[in-house]
Amino acid sequence: MNSQHGRPAGHPSTPAGRLGRWCLAAAAAIACLAAASPALSSASAGRGAIGPGGKFGLSVAPDSQGRAAPYFKLTVPPGQSAAATAVISNTGDTAETLEIGRSAGVTATNGGSAFSPAPAGCSGPGCWVSGLPHTVTLPAHTQEMLNFTVSVPAGTPDGQYLSGLSAKPAARPQPVKVGSNGRAAAQAIIVEQVTVGVAVTVGQLSTLMTRLRIPGVQGAIEGPTARLNIKLDNTGQTFAKGTGRATCTTAGKPHAYTVYADTVLPSGHALIPVNAPGLPEGATVPCTVSIHYGNGQTVSWAGPVTVPAPPSGRIIHTGPGTYTSVPQGGIPVWAIVLICIGVLILAGIVVLIVRSRRPAS
Repeated sequence: MNSQHGRPAGHPSTPAGRLGRWCLAAAAAIACLAAASPALSSASAGRGAIGPGGKFGLSVAPDSQGRAAPYFKLTVPPGQSAAATAVISNTGDTAETLEIGRSAGVTATNGGSAFSPAPAGCSGPGCWVSGLPHTVTLPAHTQEMLNFTVSVPAGTPDGQYLSGLSAKPAARPQPVKVGSNGRAAAQAIIVEQVTVGVAVTVGQLSTLMTRLRIPGVQGAIEGPTARLNIKLDNTGQTFAKGTGRATCTTAGKPHAYTVYADTVLPSGHALIPVNAPGLPEGATVPCTVSIHYGNGQTVSWAGPVTVPAPPSGRIIHTGPGTYTSVPQGGIPVWAIVLICIGVLILAGIVVLIVRSRRPAS
């Protein structure tokens, strides 16, 4: 049998396949023209400046022996205050005016502590910080001590809390060019900011409860790799993190994977990703998860996990910023015809636009 007889419509060697390739190429060309056309009337965008001229840092002031902690660790009873000192430095060759602020401590999506700008100047434990200047101007290669106070409101429940001190240039940065396509260009405003954490323990740390909970595990596909996404809740009073193992069984064979859960703040939630090569796509398998944390504590979970099946189609790039979902069996002939009609219509519109812009002779 002639091998061409078994080729599906849309195969590169068939007439429909050649027509499809021509139409996709034409679509890409039209997409390029469409992306470039708006730039004709807005080509006056100015060049962006390079970012702040000076480099700066914010850190914990060293102790009497010259040692500096990575972040502030304070123990403050409810209704009382504690003083602390930060060091802000300018290691650049020009003077720098920096804006000082307070950030809110949060749990990052995949675990770990993170900080977000606080609305209206402060939020939650960030409002416990006072005494900081709004701005600081530092000559080149200098530093300055910033004294501040942390005041815990009366009636605050025992537990561990996180906020942060931040510094960024007081002047608004100029836009920076981050990409271009012909005469079209993209710009972004990049704000450089540094943050140092302020962890506050309210009550006696030894009496605080540390507890994690796993409400469930989801299967996922990241590229060619299966993944377990472990939901992790902190239902205790302290910062908590841990390590452990996830085990899934398929076809009678166990597959074990290491689990590392970074810090989850009290009342926080995280989705801990674990790459799980070897798990079959589109199947449901039994899995167990154990994470060791705190002072010899373990949290466990067991249940079925479904790994999603691969998508039935594939995504192809048909032009700048343009993508098309194509079925695995190829592009049907009727779809190719519709694409070609659309391309011809767009081509006609572009020709009319180009002709209308030509100066009269």
